[in-house]
Parts: sequence; C-alpha cells; structure tokens
Amino acid sequence: MLSDQGRRLLELLVSVLPQIRVANPKTYISYGTAHTQLGLELMAETYGRSLQRQGLDELARWTKINGFPAITGLIVNMERKSDFYMQPGSGYFDLYERAIDDFRWWEHEIVKSLSFNWAPYLIGLTLVESPRAVDLDIPERVEATVYRILRDSKLSQQIKAIHNNECQICGHTIIMPNGTRYSEAHHIQPLGMPHNGPDVIDNMVCVCPNHHVELDYGVIRLSIDMLRGACGHYISEKYIDYHNNFYGL
Repeated sequence: MLSDQGRRLLELLVSVLPQIRVANPKTYISYGTAHTQLGLELMAETYGRSLQRQGLDELARWTKINGFPAITGLIVNMERKSDFYMQPGSGYFDLYERAIDDFRWWEHEIVKSLSFNWAPYLIGLTLVESPRAVDLDIPERVEATVYRILRDSKLSQQIKAIHNNECQICGHTIIMPNGTRYSEAHHIQPLGMPHNGPDVIDNMVCVCPNHHVELDYGVIRLSIDMLRGACGHYISEKYIDYHNNFYGL
C-alpha cells in the first residue's frame, strides 16, 4: 500500500492528466511545481531529490510492482541547464531498466496513464488543486499519429504530393513495403487552442517522422532558407515566426 505521501503525489499527478499533451512536455509538471503544490519541505539540495525522499521513489516502485503505468514520468525537469531538460531524471528510466533516451517507451507509459482507472487508489483523498497549464500545445503524439492517418485532408495530400513525400528539411522519405512513399504534414502554428493556427497550406510543411517530432517538441528553429521549396507551395513567414517565438528559438 502507498503511504499518505505517495498517495498525495499520485493524486496530484492524476489531477494534471487532463492538461497533458504527450508530445509536449511543457504541459507536464516540474519537480519544483510538484514539490510546491504538495507543500513539502526542501529535504535535499534540489527539488527532485527532495521529492524522491517524500513520495516519488515510493510511488514509482509501487506502480512498477503492481504493473501500473509509469505515471511518475509526468514529472520533468524544466531547468534549461539540466542534462535532463524536459524529461524525467535518470532514476525514472533506471527503475525500468530503460535507456535514458527511450522516449518512445516514456510516451507509451504516459498514454497508458491517461486511460488507466486511478480512481480506486484515490478513495478518501481530497484532490490537490491542479496547476494551470501554461503551454498547452498539440495533441499528444500517439493520438496525433492516429489523427493524422484518419484526417489525411486534401491539404495534407496536396502538400505531400507537391514534395513527392520528401521531407522539406532533410529530403528523406520512407519507402513502404508496397513501394509507396510515406511522409507527414505538420502545421507550423498548431491547430486548436491556444494557438488557433489555420488549416491552410502556407501554414504547413511536409516532413519525415523524425523532424515532425522535433518540430512538435520545439527542438529546432525554422527558417525559410532551411526548407526545400517547390512550385505551388508558399510558406508564410508569420507562422515560422510563431513557431520560433513560442519555443524561444
């Protein structure tokens, strides 16, 4: 059974699930925010290590022993100078004997956390107020992959055809077993709240899956010069400026 500290931390993490967008760790919760929300005393030199001593390690072991989703991966380091910027600390991956760059496994655990029924383990507790989401972004990556397939709009098909399914950043394309080419369409200024980017071709680029993820995460800066052009596809600078400004690039 979880101690009160472990259950309160679980409660906090469950309360932030509605704001989570798996492909955007900015919608997750930082070690410092979790520490503050729980009203904990600083018991180590960093919030992360202090949190480990006050419920985090216990909760992580409890989820593993019971075969539950690794929900503690919602807590990430948001200090830019950290080696683990925008991801959990190494202990999260070590517990499951995973490489610290196994982001696909990490994403899968968060997706499972979103659909798991945590209610039986929160009985009798008063929910901690969830911190407001500041940087709500695109739909989470696993859902987005399905969404792109189901919503392969005429514009998406058009932009892929214009570029022959070749990434506008690196030129790569994926050759499927049946010989067809695969690429993805990315909205530079994301659709939906809070960005409200338009579904127009000058707000889209044709990219490979790797660069699509990097754009979703805000890993790379965009510029017109770095994008391979093609007749029939004009990209507006204002959407590129939005991407760079939003991610501070």
